[in-house]
Amino acid sequence: MSETEMQEEGPRRRYKAPWSPDGPEYDPLLPYGPKVYLARKKKPDPWWIVALEVLVVVSVILFFIYMYYYIDHLHFHVTHAYARIGSSTAQHHVAHKYLRGHGTNQDHEQAMYWFRQAADNGHAGGAYNLVAAHFQGFKTDLQEHEIENMLKVAADGGHEEAKRALREMYPESY
Repeated sequence: MSETEMQEEGPRRRYKAPWSPDGPEYDPLLPYGPKVYLARKKKPDPWWIVALEVLVVVSVILFFIYMYYYIDHLHFHVTHAYARIGSSTAQHHVAHKYLRGHGTNQDHEQAMYWFRQAADNGHAGGAYNLVAAHFQGFKTDLQEHEIENMLKVAADGGHEEAKRALREMYPESY
């Protein structure tokens, strides 16, 4: 564009809606102007959305029924998931569940495995239970030279029976 064309056009003007106060469609008797948009009628949800909502509701109801009748089984699996993540308290609880058969089949080898995991993560009860199981004749992977260290872990964690066992087993050191 040349300067002469721009001068002929003049300055640009902003767009004004025709229903604005200076526009040709303006009616001062209308409270909100001529263009009032009303809410549209909502379309019904597609069939698959309704089916998905029904499926979710039925699943939740079935889960609550499962929780009511099989709480030990559910608690075992939730605790087992936390134990796999590395929670020493959960590992100790899973070991007790395997030892007693609550929520799962009784399995002493798995119980000792989880007691070992809890003890390795610094859980006082896990360390003491591993030593106690070793002395009771359960198959553990505990070596004789590890017993004092496990009892120390348990005693440092505040386990009173571990402190007593250390004093009785190693009177010269404790």
